[in-house]
Amino acid sequence: MKKRIKFQFEGKVYTVDVEREGNTIIVEREGESYTVTLLPEEKPKNIVEKAATIIQPQPTVSPTPTVTTPSSQLSKEEEEAAVPAGVLVAPITGMVKEIKIAEGQRVQKGQTVIIMEAMKMDIDLYAPVSGIVQSILVSQGQNVKANQQLLKIE
Repeated sequence: MKKRIKFQFEGKVYTVDVEREGNTIIVEREGESYTVTLLPEEKPKNIVEKAATIIQPQPTVSPTPTVTTPSSQLSKEEEEAAVPAGVLVAPITGMVKEIKIAEGQRVQKGQTVIIMEAMKMDIDLYAPVSGIVQSILVSQGQNVKANQQLLKIE
């Protein structure tokens, strides 16, 4: 059974007809049809994620729409509260390109301590607090995952 829905995506309002058949959803808009397959939920380690992926649009479809999903059901404040003060975590999966400090060194809040490379971009990571670097938990050239602890400052 088709159902007409209205939603907002990236500030623009869309009205589409949607029909679900098991794990497949067919979305129609202005004569164009898109097929979306729902993926089964994986048991998360620390973040609840739901995902959907676009399989292939019908041959008449152009351009392909983008489907985004929430990366977490936790608010930004809840995620930050889960990380102890003085612990720096990777904001994204990537590689540790440069470690700019050493264990035992005094650092100031906001000082660049690590440079990561992710998606072909350099990302400066800053000391979350002022203090002395107690431990560096990664090494230069190491690949790290999002939310992985990188260093501890006390």
